[in-house]
Amino acid sequence: MALSVIALWVALWGDLTWANIASGVAVSLAVLVVSPTGTSGVRIRPLGALRFGLVFLLKLVESTFVVAWEVVTPKNRIREAIVAVPLGDLPDVVVTAAANAVSLTPGTLTLEVVRDPTVMYVHVLHLDSVEGAREAVYAMVDLACGAFGCPVPVRVDTRLAEESP
Repeated sequence: MALSVIALWVALWGDLTWANIASGVAVSLAVLVVSPTGTSGVRIRPLGALRFGLVFLLKLVESTFVVAWEVVTPKNRIREAIVAVPLGDLPDVVVTAAANAVSLTPGTLTLEVVRDPTVMYVHVLHLDSVEGAREAVYAMVDLACGAFGCPVPVRVDTRLAEESP
């Protein structure tokens, strides 16, 4: 794979020079580091990881403004709740990435993740609806799945999750 990346890199530049070969080696090493094919079953998808990172950064900026607005305005609009978000059987890396990203989105904080079945408990500061809060979490989990891959669908039937203890 490294040789094919180097050959593609040199072909893209159009000249067979030492500088192009050396930069091709550097690019191929970066590709191998970013997308390892180890035994963990986790494979980073570069475009999905880029999308996840960009949305994550936008949510960081948004959360800064939401918290600042909450602090400087006298009106209390807080309507907090703890929402259980049932998830499918997802890889640990996806659950971890999504839980951390959810904690940094405006007004949400991941409290706990339990397994068998996987449920993420999220504290929501401005609750409009339980389904809306779940959809926001599912959106972040979808992005994490795009970055790391998921073998099963993310969304589960919430009616079944609400019936379980």
